[in-house]
Amino acid sequence: MKHRPLASRLFRLDPGVRYVAVNQRGRIVEMRQNPRHPSNNPSVTDRMEELLVNPAVLDLTRRRGDLDLDGIRYVVIRYGPQFQLLFPYRDGHLSIGVELETDVTALAHRVARVLRLPI
Repeated sequence: MKHRPLASRLFRLDPGVRYVAVNQRGRIVEMRQNPRHPSNNPSVTDRMEELLVNPAVLDLTRRRGDLDLDGIRYVVIRYGPQFQLLFPYRDGHLSIGVELETDVTALAHRVARVLRLPI
C-alpha cells in the first residue's frame, strides 16, 4: 500500500504537534518537523529513534498487550521537553512529537479517529 503523507493533516489537529514520522516495514517513509516548532535535538537522533527505539517500544508493549489486555492502541513517552505518541500503524508505526502543554490523550483519540485506528 502506497504511503500518503500525514504530517500536514496531523499538524492541523493540534497546535502542539511538533513532529510526525511514519515507519513502514523498517523504512522511514515520512519524517517532518512542524515549522512552528524547532527541533529539540539533531535529526540523526530522530532517525535512530524511528528505526530502533520506537519499533522496540511498540514490539514490547504489543507483546504485553496481546497476552490478556486486548492489544496495544498507543504509547505515550514523556521526554524532558516533549511527549512522544506512538501508534502501531499499518506495517510499522506512526510517531508524533507533542508539546508538553498538549492534552496527549485527547490528541491520541483525534489521531485515531482521523486515521481510523482502534482506540
